[in-house]
Amino acid sequence: MNALTGNSLKISRVNIVSKKFQRHSPSGNSVTLKSPNTSTNFQPIRATVTGGADSGETHSTVLSTESARDQLRPDMAASPDVTDGRIAGISAAIRVIPDFPKPGILFQDITTLLLDPKAFKDTIDLFVERYKDKDISVVAGIEARGFIFGPPIALAIGAKFVPIRKPNKLPGEVISEEYSLEYGTDKMEMHVGAVQAGERALVIDDLIATGGTLCAAISLLERVGVQVVECACVIELADLKGRDRLGDRPLFVLVSSI
Repeated sequence: MNALTGNSLKISRVNIVSKKFQRHSPSGNSVTLKSPNTSTNFQPIRATVTGGADSGETHSTVLSTESARDQLRPDMAASPDVTDGRIAGISAAIRVIPDFPKPGILFQDITTLLLDPKAFKDTIDLFVERYKDKDISVVAGIEARGFIFGPPIALAIGAKFVPIRKPNKLPGEVISEEYSLEYGTDKMEMHVGAVQAGERALVIDDLIATGGTLCAAISLLERVGVQVVECACVIELADLKGRDRLGDRPLFVLVSSI
Protein backbone atom coordinates (compact mmCIF):
# COMPACT_ATOMS: atom_id res chain seq x y z
CA MET A 1 0.00 0.00 0.00
CA ASN A 2 1.36 3.41 -0.96
CA ALA A 3 0.99 5.74 2.03
CA LEU A 4 1.05 8.82 -0.19
CA THR A 5 -1.80 7.87 -2.45
CA GLY A 6 -3.61 5.08 -0.64
CA ASN A 7 -3.26 2.84 -3.65
CA SER A 8 -1.48 -0.49 -3.82
CA LEU A 9 0.92 -1.49 -6.60
CA LYS A 10 -0.86 -3.53 -9.24
CA ILE A 11 1.27 -6.01 -11.14
CA SER A 12 -0.56 -6.19 -14.42
CA ARG A 13 -0.45 -4.98 -18.01
CA VAL A 14 -2.95 -2.34 -19.10
CA ASN A 15 -4.10 -1.19 -22.52
CA ILE A 16 -4.61 2.56 -22.69
CA VAL A 17 -7.00 3.36 -25.51
CA SER A 18 -6.75 6.81 -27.04
CA LYS A 19 -6.79 8.38 -30.48
CA LYS A 20 -3.65 10.32 -29.65
CA PHE A 21 -1.19 10.46 -26.81
CA GLN A 22 1.97 12.40 -26.07
CA ARG A 23 5.21 12.13 -24.20
CA HIS A 24 6.21 15.27 -22.36
CA SER A 25 9.79 16.36 -21.87
CA PRO A 26 10.97 18.34 -18.83
CA SER A 27 12.84 20.48 -21.36
CA GLY A 28 9.50 21.56 -22.79
CA ASN A 29 9.16 19.51 -25.96
CA SER A 30 6.65 16.78 -26.56
CA VAL A 31 6.29 13.94 -29.02
CA THR A 32 2.83 13.10 -30.34
CA LEU A 33 2.19 9.47 -31.18
CA LYS A 34 -0.94 8.15 -32.87
CA SER A 35 -2.19 4.75 -31.90
CA PRO A 36 -5.65 3.23 -31.38
CA ASN A 37 -4.39 0.92 -28.66
CA THR A 38 -1.29 1.68 -26.65
CA SER A 39 -0.03 -0.73 -24.03
CA THR A 40 2.10 1.04 -21.43
CA ASN A 41 3.81 -0.72 -18.58
CA PHE A 42 6.93 -0.35 -16.50
CA GLN A 43 9.36 -3.18 -16.14
CA PRO A 44 13.02 -3.77 -15.35
CA ILE A 45 15.91 -2.83 -17.54
CA ARG A 46 19.37 -4.30 -17.11
CA ALA A 47 22.17 -2.17 -15.80
CA THR A 48 24.69 -0.98 -18.38
CA VAL A 49 23.28 -0.83 -21.86
CA THR A 50 23.71 1.92 -24.42
CA GLY A 51 21.43 4.87 -24.90
CA GLY A 52 19.54 7.77 -23.32
CA ALA A 53 16.72 10.39 -23.46
CA ASP A 54 15.18 13.23 -21.55
CA SER A 55 11.40 13.37 -21.41
CA GLY A 56 8.38 12.49 -19.38
CA GLU A 57 4.96 11.05 -19.92
CA THR A 58 2.09 9.41 -21.80
CA HIS A 59 -1.56 10.36 -21.63
CA SER A 60 -5.08 9.07 -22.10
CA THR A 61 -7.94 11.37 -21.12
CA VAL A 62 -10.08 8.39 -20.14
CA LEU A 63 -7.88 7.70 -17.12
CA SER A 64 -8.24 9.30 -13.72
CA THR A 65 -5.09 10.38 -11.87
CA GLU A 66 -5.20 7.47 -9.44
CA SER A 67 -6.08 4.80 -11.97
CA ALA A 68 -3.37 6.02 -14.33
CA ARG A 69 -0.83 5.95 -11.53
CA ASP A 70 -1.68 2.39 -10.61
CA GLN A 71 -1.72 1.15 -14.17
CA LEU A 72 1.59 2.66 -15.21
CA ARG A 73 3.52 0.98 -12.44
CA PRO A 74 3.50 -2.76 -13.21
CA ASP A 75 6.25 -5.34 -13.47
CA MET A 76 9.22 -3.44 -12.03
CA ALA A 77 12.63 -4.46 -10.93
CA ALA A 78 15.91 -2.73 -10.35
CA SER A 79 19.11 -2.84 -12.23
CA PRO A 80 21.39 -4.59 -11.65
CA ASP A 81 19.52 -6.82 -9.19
CA VAL A 82 16.14 -7.56 -10.72
CA THR A 83 14.93 -9.01 -7.42
CA ASP A 84 15.65 -5.83 -5.43
CA GLY A 85 12.42 -4.99 -3.63
CA ARG A 86 13.29 -1.30 -3.43
CA ILE A 87 12.31 -0.72 -7.04
CA ALA A 88 8.61 -1.44 -6.50
CA GLY A 89 8.53 1.17 -3.74
CA ILE A 90 10.27 3.74 -5.93
CA SER A 91 7.87 3.06 -8.77
CA ALA A 92 4.79 3.24 -6.56
CA ALA A 93 5.91 6.60 -5.17
CA ILE A 94 5.89 8.27 -8.59
CA ARG A 95 2.59 10.02 -9.29
CA VAL A 96 1.04 10.32 -12.75
CA ILE A 97 -0.82 13.55 -13.58
CA PRO A 98 -3.11 13.55 -16.62
CA ASP A 99 -3.42 16.68 -18.78
CA PHE A 100 -0.32 18.41 -17.42
CA PRO A 101 1.17 20.74 -18.47
CA LYS A 102 -1.41 20.72 -21.24
CA PRO A 103 -4.26 18.47 -22.45
CA GLY A 104 -3.11 15.23 -23.97
CA ILE A 105 -0.08 14.70 -21.73
CA LEU A 106 0.34 12.32 -18.81
CA PHE A 107 3.06 13.78 -16.61
CA GLN A 108 5.23 11.72 -14.29
CA ASP A 109 5.57 13.64 -11.06
CA ILE A 110 8.63 12.73 -8.99
CA THR A 111 7.70 15.19 -6.22
CA THR A 112 5.71 12.42 -4.53
CA LEU A 113 8.85 10.29 -4.58
CA LEU A 114 10.61 13.09 -2.71
CA LEU A 115 7.81 13.12 -0.13
CA ASP A 116 8.48 9.46 0.67
CA PRO A 117 11.76 9.39 2.66
CA LYS A 118 12.27 5.65 2.20
CA ALA A 119 11.64 5.67 -1.55
CA PHE A 120 13.85 8.75 -2.00
CA LYS A 121 16.65 7.21 0.07
CA ASP A 122 16.34 3.92 -1.81
CA THR A 123 16.67 5.79 -5.10
CA ILE A 124 19.87 7.52 -3.99
CA ASP A 125 21.24 4.34 -2.40
CA LEU A 126 20.81 2.32 -5.60
CA PHE A 127 22.82 4.86 -7.55
CA VAL A 128 25.47 5.18 -4.84
CA GLU A 129 25.89 1.40 -4.64
CA ARG A 130 26.54 1.35 -8.37
CA TYR A 131 28.99 4.24 -8.59
CA LYS A 132 30.88 4.30 -5.30
CA ASP A 133 33.78 2.21 -6.62
CA LYS A 134 33.99 3.57 -10.18
CA ASP A 135 36.54 6.34 -9.49
CA ILE A 136 34.08 9.08 -10.48
CA SER A 137 35.20 12.61 -9.62
CA VAL A 138 32.33 14.56 -11.27
CA VAL A 139 28.56 14.16 -10.98
CA ALA A 140 26.99 16.39 -13.64
CA GLY A 141 23.31 17.10 -13.01
CA ILE A 142 20.98 18.29 -15.76
CA GLU A 143 18.60 21.13 -14.97
CA ALA A 144 16.34 20.89 -13.19
CA ARG A 145 15.57 17.50 -11.69
CA GLY A 146 19.14 16.34 -12.02
CA PHE A 147 19.87 18.92 -9.32
CA ILE A 148 17.71 16.89 -6.93
CA PHE A 149 19.39 13.51 -7.39
CA GLY A 150 22.91 14.59 -8.30
CA PRO A 151 24.18 16.34 -5.13
CA PRO A 152 23.42 13.53 -2.63
CA ILE A 153 25.01 11.00 -4.98
CA ALA A 154 28.08 13.22 -5.38
CA LEU A 155 28.47 13.66 -1.62
CA ALA A 156 28.12 9.94 -0.97
CA ILE A 157 30.76 8.90 -3.52
CA GLY A 158 33.17 11.76 -2.79
CA ALA A 159 32.72 13.60 -6.10
CA LYS A 160 32.01 17.23 -6.94
CA PHE A 161 28.63 18.27 -8.32
CA VAL A 162 28.56 20.27 -11.57
CA PRO A 163 25.25 21.82 -12.72
CA ILE A 164 24.42 21.66 -16.44
CA ARG A 165 22.01 24.53 -16.98
CA LYS A 166 19.72 26.16 -19.49
CA PRO A 167 20.96 29.33 -21.22
CA ASN A 168 21.65 32.49 -19.18
CA LYS A 169 21.35 30.77 -15.80
CA LEU A 170 25.03 30.54 -14.87
CA PRO A 171 26.76 33.80 -13.84
CA GLY A 172 30.32 33.02 -14.96
CA GLU A 173 31.94 32.27 -18.29
CA VAL A 174 30.28 29.26 -19.91
CA ILE A 175 30.62 26.83 -22.74
CA SER A 176 27.41 25.79 -24.47
CA GLU A 177 26.04 22.97 -26.56
CA GLU A 178 23.02 23.25 -28.83
CA TYR A 179 20.58 20.38 -29.25
CA SER A 180 17.39 19.74 -31.21
CA LEU A 181 13.84 19.87 -29.89
CA GLU A 182 10.72 18.69 -31.66
CA TYR A 183 10.36 22.24 -32.94
CA GLY A 184 13.56 24.29 -32.96
CA THR A 185 16.66 24.06 -30.77
CA ASP A 186 17.82 24.75 -27.23
CA LYS A 187 21.15 24.93 -25.40
CA MET A 188 22.79 23.51 -22.29
CA GLU A 189 25.59 25.38 -20.55
CA MET A 190 28.38 24.64 -18.07
CA HIS A 191 30.84 26.92 -16.29
CA VAL A 192 34.30 27.10 -17.82
CA GLY A 193 36.75 25.49 -15.40
CA ALA A 194 34.13 23.44 -13.54
CA VAL A 195 35.75 20.23 -14.78
CA GLN A 196 39.25 19.29 -15.88
CA ALA A 197 40.53 17.13 -18.71
CA GLY A 198 40.94 13.52 -17.61
CA GLU A 199 38.23 13.55 -14.95
CA ARG A 200 35.63 10.79 -14.90
CA ALA A 201 31.99 11.88 -14.85
CA LEU A 202 28.51 10.55 -14.20
CA VAL A 203 25.65 12.41 -15.91
CA ILE A 204 22.40 12.30 -13.94
CA ASP A 205 18.80 13.28 -14.70
CA ASP A 206 15.42 12.12 -13.47
CA LEU A 207 14.12 10.87 -16.81
CA ILE A 208 15.29 10.02 -20.31
CA ALA A 209 12.99 10.22 -23.31
CA THR A 210 14.34 11.56 -26.61
CA GLY A 211 17.90 11.95 -25.35
CA GLY A 212 18.55 15.54 -26.42
CA THR A 213 19.64 17.06 -23.12
CA LEU A 214 21.72 14.03 -22.12
CA CYS A 215 23.57 14.15 -25.43
CA ALA A 216 24.18 17.89 -25.02
CA ALA A 217 25.55 17.35 -21.50
CA ILE A 218 27.82 14.55 -22.69
CA SER A 219 29.14 16.73 -25.52
CA LEU A 220 29.90 19.58 -23.12
CA LEU A 221 31.95 17.31 -20.88
CA GLU A 222 33.74 15.49 -23.67
CA ARG A 223 34.72 18.76 -25.38
CA VAL A 224 36.91 19.63 -22.40
CA GLY A 225 38.43 16.16 -22.13
CA VAL A 226 36.21 14.57 -19.47
CA GLN A 227 35.44 10.86 -19.73
CA VAL A 228 31.72 10.18 -19.31
CA VAL A 229 31.58 6.88 -17.45
CA GLU A 230 27.80 6.49 -17.60
CA CYS A 231 24.46 8.29 -17.74
CA ALA A 232 21.90 7.53 -15.03
CA CYS A 233 18.16 8.24 -14.80
CA VAL A 234 15.38 7.16 -12.49
CA ILE A 235 12.93 6.63 -15.39
CA GLU A 236 13.30 5.75 -19.05
CA LEU A 237 10.58 6.15 -21.70
CA ALA A 238 11.85 3.35 -23.87
CA ASP A 239 9.52 3.77 -26.83
CA LEU A 240 10.98 7.22 -27.53
CA LYS A 241 14.32 5.50 -28.27
CA GLY A 242 16.60 7.92 -26.48
CA ARG A 243 19.05 5.06 -26.01
CA ASP A 244 19.62 4.98 -29.74
CA ARG A 245 20.54 8.65 -29.68
CA LEU A 246 23.20 8.06 -27.04
CA GLY A 247 24.98 5.60 -29.29
CA ASP A 248 27.54 3.48 -27.47
CA ARG A 249 27.48 5.51 -24.26
CA PRO A 250 26.20 3.43 -21.34
CA LEU A 251 22.89 4.21 -19.64
CA PHE A 252 21.67 2.97 -16.25
CA VAL A 253 18.00 3.32 -15.28
CA LEU A 254 15.89 2.06 -12.40
CA VAL A 255 12.45 2.02 -14.06
CA SER A 256 11.68 1.59 -17.76
CA SER A 257 8.39 2.24 -19.55
CA ILE A 258 7.91 0.16 -22.70
